Amino acid sequence: MKSRLLALALIASQLFSSAAWAQRELLDKVVAVVNDEPITQSELDLLLRPLYDEYRQEYSQEEVMAKLNEARQKLLNQLIEDKLVVQAAVKAGVQVDAAEVDKGLEEFKKRFPSQTAMEDLLKEQGITMGDLRKRLEKQAMMREMHDMEIRSKVVISPKEIEDYYSKNAAKFDKEPRLKVRSITIKKSYESRDKGLADDEAQGKITDIRKKILSGEDFGALAQQFSEDVQAKNGGLSDWIPRGAMIPVIDQVIFSLKLGEISNIIETPMGYHLFRVEEKEQSVKNTLENVRDEIYGELFREKSELRFNEWMQELKRDAYISIR
Repeated sequence: MKSRLLALALIASQLFSSAAWAQRELLDKVVAVVNDEPITQSELDLLLRPLYDEYRQEYSQEEVMAKLNEARQKLLNQLIEDKLVVQAAVKAGVQVDAAEVDKGLEEFKKRFPSQTAMEDLLKEQGITMGDLRKRLEKQAMMREMHDMEIRSKVVISPKEIEDYYSKNAAKFDKEPRLKVRSITIKKSYESRDKGLADDEAQGKITDIRKKILSGEDFGALAQQFSEDVQAKNGGLSDWIPRGAMIPVIDQVIFSLKLGEISNIIETPMGYHLFRVEEKEQSVKNTLENVRDEIYGELFREKSELRFNEWMQELKRDAYISIR
């Protein structure tokens, strides 16, 4: 979740944070300078605000501040790196395709329910459409530099793919998995605390099982009686790989045939019934089946290494002041 929020914050940064810094220059604290370009406190505040709102719902105040400080360092480093890439693009004479920028603007507009909603947000951020277009031009320049300095320089040979597969073949084997419908009747708090049986809960699920065996709909009964998170979906689960459930349940559900109803299973939490809805058997993937997947994984690894090398070169030759 946090990595996703951080990514969303960085997207917001690319669209908004640098737009009108000159208007706030006298009011903002400069937190860093990259060559001759400043990064201001308001840029960081804009990115940190949604993270703060999320963190304070999950952590204590002390933990929130520690998390925000960690995020601040990552975001500041990202802003510095973005500026270095744009500066390198300008130096390299990268030309932006106007059609690509126009497409970016159209995609941005689609995020809003109306033109008015978009204009209200831009006004709130102190940004004009011209500012937004310039930011999208910078994004396009950054993509072009990544193509030139990273993607074009990463080569994956067939032998590398074969060697990776030979060392990691088991990783690509597809484990058996299934989808089940479930009904859970929880034990009382007292029974759970003392590790005892609960005759009332057990009697309730016994009656439910009899109804299912007599032809009543499992999903409808799950919606009506089940006390777990899947009840609203008629008890239907997502795909469950072998070993994902506690052993007593895992052993039972993977021994069931398609459509078969389990016996009542007791756990410390309560009593459970399962019916298997879909099954997929284990599959041993061949090299040809996973060649593209391996290529993608190796490409990502090499691209990250190349990016880090290139960024170190840019930082070594730049003037960077963090204040």
